[in-house]
Amino acid sequence: MSTPTMTFPDDFNMADYFVFSNVEAGRGDKVAIRFEDRAITYREVADTVTNVAHALVGHGLLPEQRVLICMQDRPEFAFAWFGAIKAGAVATQINPALPSSDYEYYLGYVKPQFVFLDELSLPEFSKALARVRHPAGTNIIVVAENAGSHIAFDTWLADGKHADPWPTRRDDPAVWLFTSGTTGQSKGAVHTHAHFPFNTEVYAKSFIGIRESDVTISGPRLFFGYATGTNLMFPFAVGATTVLFREQPTSELLFKLIEQHRATVFTSVPTLINKMLQAPQAERRDISGVRLMWSAGEALPRELHERWDKTFGVPIIDGIGSAESFHIYISNRPGDIRPGSLGRLVPGYEAKLVDDDGTPVAQGDVGTLWLKGESAALYYHAAYEKSKQHLRGGWIVSGDKFRQDADGYWYYEGRGDDLIKSGGIYVSPLEVENCLMQHAAVRECCVVPKKDSSGLEKPLAIVVLKETMRATETDIIAFAKSKLARYKAPHWVTFVSTPLPRNDRDKIDRKKLKAEHA
Repeated sequence: MSTPTMTFPDDFNMADYFVFSNVEAGRGDKVAIRFEDRAITYREVADTVTNVAHALVGHGLLPEQRVLICMQDRPEFAFAWFGAIKAGAVATQINPALPSSDYEYYLGYVKPQFVFLDELSLPEFSKALARVRHPAGTNIIVVAENAGSHIAFDTWLADGKHADPWPTRRDDPAVWLFTSGTTGQSKGAVHTHAHFPFNTEVYAKSFIGIRESDVTISGPRLFFGYATGTNLMFPFAVGATTVLFREQPTSELLFKLIEQHRATVFTSVPTLINKMLQAPQAERRDISGVRLMWSAGEALPRELHERWDKTFGVPIIDGIGSAESFHIYISNRPGDIRPGSLGRLVPGYEAKLVDDDGTPVAQGDVGTLWLKGESAALYYHAAYEKSKQHLRGGWIVSGDKFRQDADGYWYYEGRGDDLIKSGGIYVSPLEVENCLMQHAAVRECCVVPKKDSSGLEKPLAIVVLKETMRATETDIIAFAKSKLARYKAPHWVTFVSTPLPRNDRDKIDRKKLKAEHA
């Protein structure tokens, strides 16, 4: 496959690329968003995005000031997000279902001049606003029947304070994507107007083949950059249709909406894939219209991948991306899927694996991934030391451990600080977890390091069993030893009765489990 190349003009705004280009291409009457009983065309999206941009500037927005989006998956999320970008602001989005203490952190960190909320985020956000000093005149705009003491979205748009957007350039900051916070508090990775279109061109269009005829739907919510890409930017880039919904993405609701809208592209994560497989009479659900589905966010166990293939026959495009790269840079692709691997490097990106001294590792050995591409973040806001450590002259030093086989397929071994040195040899928790997930009684599991009586690290498996199934510690350890080198098998097994804790991107919270059990 040839490496795609593209250039974006110096005077450039990514909202033009994703939104207004559809009207210019004659797709103004095409349905862009389906939401509840509404079908919203690209012309309607463009008009509302324009109104939001003009209203922001009319209410005092200056170039590159921050606009915070904290809403459920709904059309107003798209209007506010693209409207802020079109206005010349820097947009960022966070989870609308957080406690007020988290909103206090984000308010202090982002210092937004404008905030867009809805009925889900308003109560907890209001508590945070009362406790945090924020700039005088900060605009709080609410999409809800009762906006409380704040201004309602429709009223704000209609009040007549409108002015032309600020001009933007290709290399101006446009979006902050927050990291998942696996190594500390979440930080904003700063991206320019050209970063997201670059990844869209090389990955979504060239590598995956997103189509104008596609109907996309997502379990992960739009605040997560993974879903902002697959269920908003990618479909908009080709004039496809996205399905949005506010509710929690339960298995039953996803099956219903996929069937109702004949979705062709489905965005998921391993946890949700597992829940859908375990849903009552899952094998009878008709999702045959789905031509491909994405899985990312955390490692997809091979056993889970193979169960999904056997049940539904819908190809899973497993891949890995990051807030620092905007989106996926190593991925399987339609017609080239190798379960257990993350696929191949997306053309347009460079990658290398190095040891702790920065020396390239041999083929097949595990090393730290360094990634380079035209969507690499400029820096982390207000995190100079972290920026120096992870963002080096266009290279993203990921902290993730990978190996690459002789055929060019990449395998994720976990984060460097998650590896366990057992018997003097590094053990990948993911390899052990993938093994344990093949046990008939295991519903989910996490492997963390724990010190034995001599102070040496050994693997501890924290296991949730399936309902009505039973297994003992001896059973689990013996099963692992039958499939793995003996030093990789868990030294202990702890059974828990509740689902494993996860962060707001649905990744297992290893730090919390290690603190509680190791």
